[in-house]
Amino acid sequence: MILIGKIIKPYGVLGWLKIISFTEKPKQIFKYLPWYYIDKENKYKKIKLKNWKNITKNKLLIKIKNINNRNISEKLVKKKIFIKKSSLPKLLKNEYYYKDIIGCKIYDSIKNTLLGTVKKIIDSKTFDVLVIKKEKNKSANKEILIPFIINKYIKNVDIYNKKITVIWNI
Repeated sequence: MILIGKIIKPYGVLGWLKIISFTEKPKQIFKYLPWYYIDKENKYKKIKLKNWKNITKNKLLIKIKNINNRNISEKLVKKKIFIKKSSLPKLLKNEYYYKDIIGCKIYDSIKNTLLGTVKKIIDSKTFDVLVIKKEKNKSANKEILIPFIINKYIKNVDIYNKKITVIWNI
């Protein structure tokens, strides 16, 4: 299961809920149905969406089937929204999901040495930047920032072995 959003709070008295989408473009969250949340028994429960509305750039409203008042909708506040991994579309060559890149080991292509592990990815609007936790803390800087630009800084991405080779001189 993959986390794609969160229910924030009730909206109005008719059972609507305000959510935040964690997808790159907030409205894309509606492309990945069905949704699930974790119930009190720690089991995934399906969310049956009836309707939705866009209220701001990142905040959306949803109406869930059979939830018609604020008291019932309040029980879902702070629930995380998940989808099955199989709901994600297949990617083209040299396209990757963040979830697949995070945790990859980064190797210098020239020295074939381990530089560190991808801890997170920053979206800089023009390109993504890998935040690498250094394997060895020889210097005061514990992180390396590497632009995710194929054939310029990124030589090879092997998702199956969680290994990325970079063209990087440190």
